[in-house]
Amino acid sequence: MALAALFPAASPAQPPKDATGKPSKDPSPVRVILISCDGTRPDAITTLGEEKVPSFYRLRKEGAFTDNARTDYHYTVTLPNHTCMVTSRGVTGKQGHHWIKNSDPKLGETLHSNNKSYVSSMFEVAHDYGLRTALFASKSKFSLYDVSYDSRSGAADNIGEDNGRDKLDFYQANPDTAVLMDAMIEEMGKHPFDLMMLHLRNPDSAGHASGWDLTPGSDYLNAVAALDPLLGKLLTAVETLPAYKGNTYLVLTADHGGWLDTKGHGEFDQPDNFTIPFYVWGPGVKPGGDLYAMNPETRKAPGKENPTYGAATQPIRNGDAGNLLLKLLGLPAIPGSTINSQQDLVVTAPVLSAP
Repeated sequence: MALAALFPAASPAQPPKDATGKPSKDPSPVRVILISCDGTRPDAITTLGEEKVPSFYRLRKEGAFTDNARTDYHYTVTLPNHTCMVTSRGVTGKQGHHWIKNSDPKLGETLHSNNKSYVSSMFEVAHDYGLRTALFASKSKFSLYDVSYDSRSGAADNIGEDNGRDKLDFYQANPDTAVLMDAMIEEMGKHPFDLMMLHLRNPDSAGHASGWDLTPGSDYLNAVAALDPLLGKLLTAVETLPAYKGNTYLVLTADHGGWLDTKGHGEFDQPDNFTIPFYVWGPGVKPGGDLYAMNPETRKAPGKENPTYGAATQPIRNGDAGNLLLKLLGLPAIPGSTINSQQDLVVTAPVLSAP
């Protein structure tokens, strides 16, 4: 029996609305790309500076950002945090996604079987509203999302036209991020996607091998710098490919940082591990905007702390990403989500209306 039958989906979300507040009949023309720079400390980017990482700085200058976003509260490792991004849930607790492992899923293992109930995602919402989705990853463990939202394990589509159970239209993994980026841009040109996720492993690999060393010329800083031309290629693509020109948003964040005293990042109480960047770039986004200053009533800069999910006002987290992407597409929040579930993270000036 398919897992989707064992774990029914949450109640269907409400349809997207147009600028007048009436239900929209057409899919959003907007496109969104989530970029995860695995293991990237925000101070690695500022240490390198604009001359060495001009594409990162272009996102900062032309978009809104913070260098003080947060991971999940309890976990500062790869798969748990990427699952926060795509589900907009924390890891633990009654409504958490509960994926704590950081390795390739076992045969037959999915987010739903592990959670003992269905876990909705941004891929699902976008796909059920008729949009095309894709994931390009540089670690094989990201197959977790492909198997969790395939034609066997994805939930039935109860919104409008039946677009099927397979929520990921395209999935590709390659450890060579330069090859992966070229493949992604090629696919973008051939078969435009509305919601994409891109994972880049370089900083994490260097950090585990040589440490999260911010000394000029270190392997870690060189690995962060190596991402910059890849981001430059992507920026060129979204500005030249007709399907993406003028209508595409990039959201860049990380799953964790890295502790200078170790070659790891698993200590969840260390600021070096839980402090991450969060950038948003695209039409209408406030140039050089400080995301905390833009969200004074709903987000609070956490200083050097990582507040619990019970804190009255939350910091900006990587888990904000899933529901932010859907908001930019004019779509409702992920069913069952708890992070940015009101889709109240403001990234534009003035506040973005649904397309």
